[in-house]
Amino acid sequence: MPWRDKGWSRIVFWLKITLPLAALALLSTLFLLSRSVDPRSGIPFTQVEIAERISGQQMTALIYSGVSAEGHQVGLTADSARPDPVTSSRMLTQNPVAVVNLTDGSQVTVQAADGTVDEAADLLTLTGAARLTSSLGYVVDSAALTAAMTRLAINSPGPITGSGPPGRFSAGTMALDSDPVTGQATLLFTGGVHLVYDPQS
Repeated sequence: MPWRDKGWSRIVFWLKITLPLAALALLSTLFLLSRSVDPRSGIPFTQVEIAERISGQQMTALIYSGVSAEGHQVGLTADSARPDPVTSSRMLTQNPVAVVNLTDGSQVTVQAADGTVDEAADLLTLTGAARLTSSLGYVVDSAALTAAMTRLAINSPGPITGSGPPGRFSAGTMALDSDPVTGQATLLFTGGVHLVYDPQS
C-alpha cells in the first residue's frame, strides 16, 4: 500500500541521518576518554645511552657459541657490546654471562657486571662482582675472572671467597682447567686456602 511505502521511506530517511551521527558520537567518546600519551615516554633510552649509540657502534643481546679444544660447549651472552675505543680487537660488554657445558655432564657459569672480549688474545675478562657457579654445588665470588674462549681455562687473578660441598672457603687464587692427559676438568685453589668445614653442606 502507498502509506506503507511512505512510512518505510521515512524510516530509511531518518536512519541515514541518525546512524552517521551515532557513529560520530561513539568516536568522539573514544577520543575524550583516551588518556593523553607523552610521545617521549615511549623511548626506552636515557640521554646518555642515546649519545653513546650515536657516537659509536653498539649491538644489543650479544650471543656467542662454540666448542672448546677439549670438546666442552661454550656459550656467551651479554646485554650489549661495543668496540673498545682504545683497542680495536676488543669488545666491551655489559652483564656478560658465559656458560660452559663440560663433557662430563656438569655445567659452569661465570657472570659479572662488565666484561671485555679480546678475540686476538683468546681472552674474556669479567669485572665487577664476578661469580662462578658450578652445577656440582660450588659458588665462587671474586673481583675479577678471566676465561679463555677456545679452551677450558678460568682463573681468578686475585682473592676469592666461596662455598661448596665441603663448606665455606677463601683462597688467594682459583683456577679451573682440564687435565692435559685425561681432559677432565679440575678446580684448584691456591694461595693460603682457608676452609670452614660444614657437614650440612
